[in-house]
Amino acid sequence: MRRIASLLTVLAIAGCGAGERGAPEEAAAATGNGREELLGPFLAAHWQLPVPAQGPAPEGWTPLESSLAPESCGACHPQQLADWSRSLHAGAYSPGFAGQLIEGALSDPAEVRACQTCHAPLEEQQPWNAAGAPNPHADEALRAQGIVCASCHVREHRRYGPPRREGVAAAPEPAPHGGFEVRSEYQQARFCATCHQFFDDAGVNGKPVENTFVEWRESPHAARGETCQSCHMPDRRHLWRGIHDPEMVRGATEVELAPGALAGPRLEATLVLHSHGVGHRFPSYVTPRVFLDLWQVDAAGAELEGTRDRSVIGRELDFSTEPWGEVFDTRIAPGGSARLDYAEPRHPAAAALVGRVLVDPDFHYRDVFRELADAYESPEARAAIQEAYRRTTESSYVLGEVRRPLPGAAGG
Repeated sequence: MRRIASLLTVLAIAGCGAGERGAPEEAAAATGNGREELLGPFLAAHWQLPVPAQGPAPEGWTPLESSLAPESCGACHPQQLADWSRSLHAGAYSPGFAGQLIEGALSDPAEVRACQTCHAPLEEQQPWNAAGAPNPHADEALRAQGIVCASCHVREHRRYGPPRREGVAAAPEPAPHGGFEVRSEYQQARFCATCHQFFDDAGVNGKPVENTFVEWRESPHAARGETCQSCHMPDRRHLWRGIHDPEMVRGATEVELAPGALAGPRLEATLVLHSHGVGHRFPSYVTPRVFLDLWQVDAAGAELEGTRDRSVIGRELDFSTEPWGEVFDTRIAPGGSARLDYAEPRHPAAAALVGRVLVDPDFHYRDVFRELADAYESPEARAAIQEAYRRTTESSYVLGEVRRPLPGAAGG
C-alpha cells in the first residue's frame, strides 16, 4: 500500500504560525500576507499560541469566576455552552488527534505543543512546557475539551467579546469576573485567521496547505461584507458548522443534472455542482473530497456495470516529495461551479441515468487512521485511532441526487 502521510504531521510542520515555532517575517516573504499586518496589533498579541498561562485570579474572585472550564462559563451563558458542546471546536481534541500525540512522530513534547496550538491552545492544556518538562499548570480534563471558551475569550483572566447586542439586558453590578472588554475584532473574519490560515507555510504552487482566510478575502463574499461569522456563527451561535454538516452545505450549494441527448444509443448529460454560498474554495482544506458521479441503472434501480463516470473535487498534495508536490487542485472557487460531462453508450438494460454528489469530509484521515491503527503498539493509542477510523466511515453523505428516466425504457 502507498504510504500516506499523516496530515497532522503536516500541521505540526506548517501550521504553527503564531506560537513558539516559525517566524512571521518569513511568512510575509513567502505568502505576501504578513501575520501582524493582516491581524492587526490586538489580534497578533491576542493569538500568541499556546495562550500564556492565565496566572493567579484577581483577589476576591469566586472559584466559578476563576475557572477556565466551559461548564463554568455555561452557568451564565447556557445557550453558548449548549452550542459549543455540539461543535467541532469542542471536538478538536478528537480521538484521531489525541491518539497521534501518544505514539509516533507527534508524541515528542515539542510536537505535542505545536499541534495543540490550534487543537487545545491554552497553556493550562499543555502537558509539557516549552522546555519539554512536565507543565505544572496542566489540566488534563481541560485539555480533553479542545477549543474551550477561554481559548477565544480569556487572557490573564480578563474577558473579551463583541459589542453587546441591542435589546440584551446589561450585566448586573458588580459584573461577574469584572465584566468584559468590548472588541470589534470578534465580529471580523480576521479573528479566525490564526488557526485557519498558515502564515508560515510557503505553500505548494503558491498556495499554503491551509489558505481559508485568504480565499475568503479574495471572494465576492468578502466584498459584500460577509464574514466567517456570517455563515459559521449566524446570530452569534457557537456552532461553527461546516463541511460535516449536510444541511449547511446544501444551503450553500446546488446540484443540477442537465440532460443532453438521452434518446439515442449514446447518452449525454452534465452534472453540475454550483457553489453559490461558500465564501472560500469548496472544499477549503486538503482533507475532504467531493465526488460527482453519473451512471446508468436498470428498471429495478441497480447500477449497470461499466457505466459510471466520476469527477473528483479536492486538493491532493504529495507529502512524500521535497518540496511537496501538488497532484491536483479541482476545488470550486466562491461563486463557481464544477461539472461532470457524461457521454457513454447506452446500456441495453438502462432505464434511467442517475447523478449524485457525495461529500466525504474525512477522506484523507480515513486512510491515515487505517494505517496508524496497524502501526501503533500502545493500546491507548490504538484504541483512540480505531475510534477515529470508525467515525470517518460514518461522516460521508449524499449532497444531492437526481434521476432522469430514459426515453423508451420500460417504466420510464
